[in-house]
Amino acid sequence: MKKNHFIARRKIGGYLMLGVAILTLGSCAQDGFDNGERFTTVSGVKLESPSADSIVVTPDASGVKQTISWPVVFGAGGYIVSVYDVTTPDKPVAVDSIENKLVDGTAITLSRKEDTYYKFSIKSAANVKANNTAAEKNSEISYNTYTPTYKTIPDGTDLTQYFAAKALPADSTSIDLCFDLVEGGSYTMSGVITPGLNKITLRCTNKNKRPTVIFTGNAGFIMDAGLTLKNINIDCGTSTASFVSMNATPLIKNIVNKTYYFLKDKLNIQSCNIDKVNNYFVYDNKQVVYVENVVVNNCIVHLTPAATLDGVFYLNKGGNILSLTVSNSTFYETGSYDYKYFYQTSGRAKNISYASNTTTYVNSTFYNVCNAGQWGNYNGMAGQANSYWNMTDCIFAYCSPLGVANKFLAGRKTQPTATFKNNTYMQKGTNGVAFDNPTGYDDTGTDIKENPTFKNPDGADFTISNATQVNAKTGDPRWLPSAE
Repeated sequence: MKKNHFIARRKIGGYLMLGVAILTLGSCAQDGFDNGERFTTVSGVKLESPSADSIVVTPDASGVKQTISWPVVFGAGGYIVSVYDVTTPDKPVAVDSIENKLVDGTAITLSRKEDTYYKFSIKSAANVKANNTAAEKNSEISYNTYTPTYKTIPDGTDLTQYFAAKALPADSTSIDLCFDLVEGGSYTMSGVITPGLNKITLRCTNKNKRPTVIFTGNAGFIMDAGLTLKNINIDCGTSTASFVSMNATPLIKNIVNKTYYFLKDKLNIQSCNIDKVNNYFVYDNKQVVYVENVVVNNCIVHLTPAATLDGVFYLNKGGNILSLTVSNSTFYETGSYDYKYFYQTSGRAKNISYASNTTTYVNSTFYNVCNAGQWGNYNGMAGQANSYWNMTDCIFAYCSPLGVANKFLAGRKTQPTATFKNNTYMQKGTNGVAFDNPTGYDDTGTDIKENPTFKNPDGADFTISNATQVNAKTGDPRWLPSAE
C-alpha cells in the first residue's frame, strides 16, 4: 500500500491543510474528495483497516465531548465504525447511535461520560468504483475515561490508618490523587480521614462490583481540598461523626477579607450507597467556609439522625455552598429523630464577590426527610437576585409538612430565579395522602397530585407504579419500573 497514491496529486496539498477533519455523522464528505468522487490510482485491492495503534481518542476541554480519529487508508470507500459503552460488559450500548455507521472522513465527534469504559471498532469500507474490496477484519480499541490511578489500596485495609500513615504530596491542588479500592473488596474506617490540602478520589473502577467500607469508629471525611467518592457502598454504622465535615482548624489558604474560607474544589459523591448517616451529611464544623461545588449524583443516602439536627446539609456559621446539586438520587430517613432542614445556611455569595448561588434538585426521590421540619432556610440567600433555585422531576413524600416548594424558596413568593417542573409534593392526609398547594412558589401547574405508589418503602424499595409519574419519568431513575 505504500506505493499507492489514491488521492490525486492536485488534491494532496488541500488535504494536508485540512489535517484530521472532525466530522459529525450527518455531514457531507469532508475528506478531500470532490462530491464523493473516488480517484482510482489505487484499484483492485483488498483494503486493510486502520491499525489499532494509529487510532487517537481526544476529549474536548469541557470533558463532555470526545473525538476519535484515524489515518487515511488510501482507496477506502469510507469507514464503518461503531462505538459502545461497555461499562456493563454483557450489555453494550451504542453511543450516540454510532453502530455500523459509514463515515466519509477520518474522525468522528461524539458524547463523552466520566468513568466509562468504551470500545471503538473500525473497518475500511469497499470502494466499488475503484474495485477495492472491504477489509476482512475490524480494528478495535478499548479505553476508559477514568482519571489515572495514583495508588491501589489492598483489600481489608483500615482506610483511616492507611491515610494517617501515607506520605502524600504536601499540596496537590493541581492534580487529583485517585485511590482505587478493589472491586468487591471489604474495608473499614476506624476514624476520620484527613488528607490535608491534597485533592483525593476514593473509588472503584467497576460500577457493578462495588467495594464496601464499614465505619468501625467515629469515622467520616474531613475536607480541606477536593474530595470525590465513587462507586462505593458505605455503612456509617454507629459513627456519630458527620459524613463530610470542613476542618475545625482549616488549612485552606484562600481566605477572603481575613474572615471567609473559600474552598474552590468540589465535593463530588457519585454512585454511592451510604447507609446509616447518624449526623450531618455535610457540615461546616462551625467555620465560615464557602464551598464552590457540591454534587450528589446517582446515590442512595439513608439518614438515621441520632438526635434532632439542624440540617442534612448544614453551613450556618456564615458560609454556604455556591452550587449544590442533588440528581438521580434517593434520600430517605428512618428513626426517632429528624432534621430541622434539608439545607440550612446563613451565608451570601456577595460576601466573596461571587456571581451567583445555585441550588438544584433534579430527578430525585425524597422520603420522610425533614418529616416535621422544613426544606430550606437560607437567610442571606433567600430572595436574592443572584440566587437560583431549580426543582424538577422530583418526588417528595412526607417531607417538609409546611410545604416543600414554599420552604425550598424560604417562603419568598414569586421568585423570578426559580424553576419548577413535574414535582410531586405528597403529605400524610386524614384519610391517606394529601398534596401541597404550591401556589405562589411553584406556579407551573405541572405538579403531580397523585400517589407514586412505592413498591415497599419500609424495605427501602421506592419503585413507582403510578402511570403519571412513570410516564413523566420523575424521581430517582433507578425506581422506574423499566429500571428493575
